[in-house]
Amino acid sequence: MTEILNFIDGRNVAGAGTSIDDLDPSTGNVIATLSEASESQVGEAVEAAKRAFEAGEWSLAPIAERQAVLRRAASAIRAASDEIVELQVAEAGIIPAAVRGQLGIGAAWFDYFSDFMTTVAGQVHGQTAGATTIVEQEPIGVCAMFTPWNVPVALSTVKVAPALAAGNSVVWKPSEMTPMVTQRLAELINGAGLPDGALNVVNGSGSTVGAALADAPGIDMISFTGGHIGGAAVAEAAARRHLPCVTELGGKSATIVFDDADIPAAVRGAVMSAYGNNGEACLNGTRVLVHERIAEEFRDAFASAAQGLKVGNPRDDGIIVGPMISRAHRDRVASYYDASNGERIFGGEVHGEGFFITPGAVEVASTDCALWREEVFGPVAAFKTFFDEAEAIALANDSEHGLAGYIWTQDVGRAMRVSKAVRAGTMMVNSIFQRELNAPFGGYKASGVGREGGMHSWMNYTQTKTTVIAHG
Repeated sequence: MTEILNFIDGRNVAGAGTSIDDLDPSTGNVIATLSEASESQVGEAVEAAKRAFEAGEWSLAPIAERQAVLRRAASAIRAASDEIVELQVAEAGIIPAAVRGQLGIGAAWFDYFSDFMTTVAGQVHGQTAGATTIVEQEPIGVCAMFTPWNVPVALSTVKVAPALAAGNSVVWKPSEMTPMVTQRLAELINGAGLPDGALNVVNGSGSTVGAALADAPGIDMISFTGGHIGGAAVAEAAARRHLPCVTELGGKSATIVFDDADIPAAVRGAVMSAYGNNGEACLNGTRVLVHERIAEEFRDAFASAAQGLKVGNPRDDGIIVGPMISRAHRDRVASYYDASNGERIFGGEVHGEGFFITPGAVEVASTDCALWREEVFGPVAAFKTFFDEAEAIALANDSEHGLAGYIWTQDVGRAMRVSKAVRAGTMMVNSIFQRELNAPFGGYKASGVGREGGMHSWMNYTQTKTTVIAHG
């Protein structure tokens, strides 16, 4: 049985905490055990990161040296792609094609920030008589990172790559649900040439290891991607010490289909948006808003397409939707059908030895139900009709979240009006979600604070230093 260890100060370390089983959600079988770090071991990891940062071997290394390490990390991730895909399929139940796409983005973040480092320039100001003012970005110090289980490679590297590029040290707490893939990823990154202590990994549950890391003396900032409860806890811990904290906390995104939409394209996009990554993605368009003139036609086509998605073990040919991450999560997803106050259109059947549930949809009777208001994080869509543009915008904004949104129309003017009016961090027009590495990603309202990507990531992991040189 594989044992997942912690990585502290350049060494694999057995955890002194509770042992946690790592399950294959397709079968329910135990495939590894996680060696949970103790509170004192979390402290040791932070101390190691702090020593490494202050020693300057990485934080003060020339850009060319850091750039070479990031390049090697990207190459190592690509070279190990088959192995990483197998691990994530086994742990998370995501189909291989989806994992390969996520892995490609994960490696790309290292190449991207390797290039980005060479483009960052400071500022020089001369408005003060007899002085020159220089403004520069410096590494912030020890970064505490919390990453999720649903897209473990890409959503980890979008944090780790810019933090290391800027010269910081990292203490990384990955999800206990996918420890094998993140352990392998950390091995590859460390093997690219990082000094001991620059990247540390502490494994375990959020309530123990996560809480200990958020409260640990010596960290200089927190970056968190996950659920709103955990996000609120780490943000509170950061606020008590005035630490910067970037959070991405999920969504309840709307797919808006107008009556002039290309219906076949909109159906394909809406189905993929609702059920992609097994429905376990923060940016999924799980509230489907359809103009009343095309509602029946669209619903029928959507149902036909969704019911054609093959559900099963992601290792099997033709599978599109795999299992939920755990039995408890599958049962939680299934419970939303009873709490929806609406008519089930199709789906929601629980079956198989693993944690499977068929994709489904409900026509909600009102927007007060849990299915409309809460992030299910599973393959369930809430349908609602609208009669004009204003109502579509109002329904889309009727959410505590504001992460993403999708618009299907052939009217460019309408697309622009609606995009500007919907309060969400990213809007897609006539498309499923596409990630532009230069662009920021993050949400409004309860979907989090801050952005990741491009210059926004760089600013997350640096702080601004002003130096005034008098020479008058």
